[in-house]
Amino acid sequence: MTESKKYDVVIIGGGPAGLTAGIYAGRRALKTLVVTKDIGGQIAQTSEVENYPGFESISGFELAKKFFNQAKKFGAEIKFDEAKKITKSKGGFRVEFTRETVAAKTIILAFGKKPRELGAPGEERLRGAGVSYCATCDAPFFKGKILTIVGGGNAALESTIFSAVIAKKVYLIYRGSEFRGEKILQEKVKNISNVEIMFNDEVTEVFGKDIVDSISLKSGKKLKTDGVIVEIGFVVDRTLADGLVEMDEKNQIIINSLQETSVPGIFAAGDLTQTAAKQVVIAAGEGAKAALSCFDYLQRIDGKRGILADWH
Repeated sequence: MTESKKYDVVIIGGGPAGLTAGIYAGRRALKTLVVTKDIGGQIAQTSEVENYPGFESISGFELAKKFFNQAKKFGAEIKFDEAKKITKSKGGFRVEFTRETVAAKTIILAFGKKPRELGAPGEERLRGAGVSYCATCDAPFFKGKILTIVGGGNAALESTIFSAVIAKKVYLIYRGSEFRGEKILQEKVKNISNVEIMFNDEVTEVFGKDIVDSISLKSGKKLKTDGVIVEIGFVVDRTLADGLVEMDEKNQIIINSLQETSVPGIFAAGDLTQTAAKQVVIAAGEGAKAALSCFDYLQRIDGKRGILADWH
């Protein structure tokens, strides 16, 4: 695998943080590469976004496309691939992808999170055969059927609202005694006639020979269901960052107010950082900050005055 190209910045991740970083880096005329496995990350799987400034309501996929097109407009090169390894090298870093290896003066880590799993027997075996982690992707397969949503945050509530229009019946199972999501979403869910809410309970096993046909609960109940959509949050996959930058006990990348990690030249933005609120607008803001801090860093190592100097 030969090292073919050199970039000022390689951005790993194509969600709101990564694509916004691509927009800002491109506008600063940095030679920019955004590498991602998909467009939009988690936001592309959201049926409706009502809290992103400037849009009273927009589908997550449409919003992601706008990020994507704007990044390309300002010169960011976007490739669909997966980063496998980052190592330090003379003048910066070496980034290995599935199909090539590139050199980068700086790195912005913005690869977000992956869905948290139930950890219940049968879940892994029936993944893709009734077990899903994306309602907008897979709920349409359950038209007129029984569907179970697991979780109590915004994602679970939004998935329930979306799925209830499609499925004959929706079970919403949450281990807590009250939802954690926004009150407006809670009220919507509680007023849907074909949704049955089950608090203080958990899925203990998923059953089915080739496809999901039922689940068992901690309370001892067994429910017939044609599918299970897990919406219990996300976790950071530490594989890429492990041993590279400092992380906390939740595998989140530790940053300062300028999105700088423990390694000079590596920045991080979005849901993989220890920033408490995981929201699209916050991820986008962190992406913008990361790109500007990156440009400032490159200016300073070239002996020029950084753009952030006046603010220090």
